[in-house]
Amino acid sequence: MIFFTDENIPIKAAQMLGIFEEKHQIRACQDWFERGTPDTDWMAEVSSWDESETTVVVGGDSRILKNEVEKQVLKDSKLTFVLLAQRWLHLEWPVYAWKIIKVWPNIVQTVEQVRYPMVFKVAVGGLKIQTIGRISNL
Repeated sequence: MIFFTDENIPIKAAQMLGIFEEKHQIRACQDWFERGTPDTDWMAEVSSWDESETTVVVGGDSRILKNEVEKQVLKDSKLTFVLLAQRWLHLEWPVYAWKIIKVWPNIVQTVEQVRYPMVFKVAVGGLKIQTIGRISNL
């Protein structure tokens, strides 16, 4: 499985997860695309990566689920999307770091169980993973 972190996830968080994660690949947006690459562009390309591997986007941009064009590209891409709730973006680095490591096994376990592309949301407070629904139903 490939976990792709969008540019709203700090690069050092992606690097830390890359060290922490023993089973799956972590790929940071900043390592693959120029800063500011439109979501529609990177989603289309990421969805075409190795078809033998499931690719999951872990991001902090909830606009993808609200913008009709981006939402359609997400649907077409058939990527599973794990959204870190807005409050993640406002955490200081030390708090962000331990929380992302703490919730990571739950994220992995959750997405390993899906049979079709889904959307999940991860809250900051209880570190719970909420199922938003199937990508096709957005």
